[in-house]
Amino acid sequence: MTAILSSISLLFIPGIFTIVIVYGLLRKAPVYDQFVAGAKDGLRTAVDILPFILAIFVAIEALSVSGAMEFLEGLLGPAFEFLGIPRELFPLILLRPVSGSGSLVLVSEVMEACGADSFVGRAASVMVGSCETVFYVLALYFGVTAVKRMRHSFAAGMIGYAAGIYGALFLCRWM
Repeated sequence: MTAILSSISLLFIPGIFTIVIVYGLLRKAPVYDQFVAGAKDGLRTAVDILPFILAIFVAIEALSVSGAMEFLEGLLGPAFEFLGIPRELFPLILLRPVSGSGSLVLVSEVMEACGADSFVGRAASVMVGSCETVFYVLALYFGVTAVKRMRHSFAAGMIGYAAGIYGALFLCRWM
């Protein structure tokens, strides 16, 4: 069964490409020209998004270097402990809404310190897999699109983020 699934996974992406190309050729569409036009649009979008990505990375570095993350951990630590959140997860919970790559570094540190099979290690893994980088997504979406009023987007994103954290903790305690 594993060999069959492995073969399917190896052929899936090339198969999708082949199906799209054959479909386009059967419909007599200029497949290559449309591919090039799509690539140009993708590069324009990447250039439009770049300032927002750079701003997020600068803000993350400023938070880390200035000591603001440690200050927030100390400030929010008692509330997190009251809610039953392990101290090792504080930095991850504070950084995940801002940076996906930064939170992956924190997860690897948690794994090294606590072990991958520990409650904290499992909870960190589930949090990274189920919690969104809210600020990053909002900065990109509202920076690139014509929509300028966030309205309830931030609140909904943070409520979803909190639900992801509590869901991860609940599931990892239960399992």
